[in-house]
Amino acid sequence: MQQWSFQPTTAQLVMYQQRSLPSTDDLQRWSMELAGIGFTRVRTTAVTGGAIPRLESVGFTVLQELMLLEHHTTRGAQRRVVDPGIPSRRLLIAERRQASLTDQAAFGREWSLDDIAIHDVCTATPRHRARAIGDPLSAYAITGRDGKQGFLQRLAVEPSMHRQGLGLALVLDSLAYLSRWRVTRTLVNTPVDNDGALALYERVGFRPLAERLRVYERDLT
Repeated sequence: MQQWSFQPTTAQLVMYQQRSLPSTDDLQRWSMELAGIGFTRVRTTAVTGGAIPRLESVGFTVLQELMLLEHHTTRGAQRRVVDPGIPSRRLLIAERRQASLTDQAAFGREWSLDDIAIHDVCTATPRHRARAIGDPLSAYAITGRDGKQGFLQRLAVEPSMHRQGLGLALVLDSLAYLSRWRVTRTLVNTPVDNDGALALYERVGFRPLAERLRVYERDLT
């Protein structure tokens, strides 16, 4: 459990690995404990599968639905897309607060990451790559890998810089990095109504899966 970015009375139930799910008794107990220390609602990370009926059975409701997309990232399997040739650089730890401002501009405060949450994304997988474009920073991406599995964890572009190839450059950098490490499969998720992101991902070879992800919330008042 931790605080949701920029929402001090919203707790976040982090479920990065869903192999061992909390029981309904756990969920009820945690909710009562959170209410007792001043939280007014609790929100999950994106979940699927067996977590869904457990959450719904104790009063969690769907807040956001996400499309899950897959890319086969082996060498030689890259779709031929013209690289915009925009150079990226390493995203420094000292720049995470600036990255958070870009995130807020891209997603709004409701769904944006603060600098602590950006750190959490970077450490969610055994290895990661964090890249930025611009000085001052106008776009960034975080890519994670765990064995042969890759994740495009976060991609944010300043709205004033849309349609200039920054997002494409960062996605291609992410796929190239994962390919170098012989990752065979990469996943990314995005809201089902984010047409711009969906078009970008499909352009470089991601394909939507039937499985959807959901973010759940429970009112604690």
